[in-house]
Amino acid sequence: MSDSFSESRTAQPPTLLTSPIEIVSNLRALQQHRDLLVMTFADRQQVFHSYIVDIDRDNSRIAYDELIPNDGERHLLNGEPVTITAYRDGVRMIWSHTQQGLADTLENAPCYWLSLPTEVSYHQRRNAFRANILPEQPIEAQINGKTLKTVIPARLIDISATGCKLDIKSLTTSLQPGQLYDALELALPTGRITLNAELRHLNKDETSSSTQAGFMFHQINGATLRIIERLVYQLQREARRNDDDLF
Repeated sequence: MSDSFSESRTAQPPTLLTSPIEIVSNLRALQQHRDLLVMTFADRQQVFHSYIVDIDRDNSRIAYDELIPNDGERHLLNGEPVTITAYRDGVRMIWSHTQQGLADTLENAPCYWLSLPTEVSYHQRRNAFRANILPEQPIEAQINGKTLKTVIPARLIDISATGCKLDIKSLTTSLQPGQLYDALELALPTGRITLNAELRHLNKDETSSSTQAGFMFHQINGATLRIIERLVYQLQREARRNDDDLF
């Protein structure tokens, strides 16, 4: 008998979007949620980040924010082939450009126009189910890495095979969205694991003075992935059991 979790474990092959309506709809969702873009140029090892700041469907073009690091803008303006990867709700989207970028400004901020992609790879990633951590079983975490001078203690809020969300009670050290932290440690019930994780977003709660930080895992190995998958499965089973107890 199948259930929603077993269905979420099924690997789905990538779908190639070619309809302009579908492409614009998905790219606009990335723009509206300000989802981070990962940009890689052909024959270059460095990774760059940006955001979609506008989509001009009438002229079939898309505007990107300033690149981080900013030397990537030179590659964009030179017309070097670039591949862009983004994630939204467990879906990985990939597209590319081979034309020269056009420098411009939007609302007094620099941007770079490129033609709208004619194809977007749309891949529903395996095991994207996000499980909430049970209040009675708190999981401690800490953020560390080469770019930090001090360790930042936190608490795990939720987790999936692709990322997690942390609660930081008092954030006194600067964290930068788009930055890769190479020592995110989670004290799971089965033992501690250490991950490479990219900070995707920060949300500060003014009422409680706490900050929620969303991370996307990078280069996770098979053994660690299986540990996380087992935890997600266990948490989902516990959540279902608690729901059943209400009736």
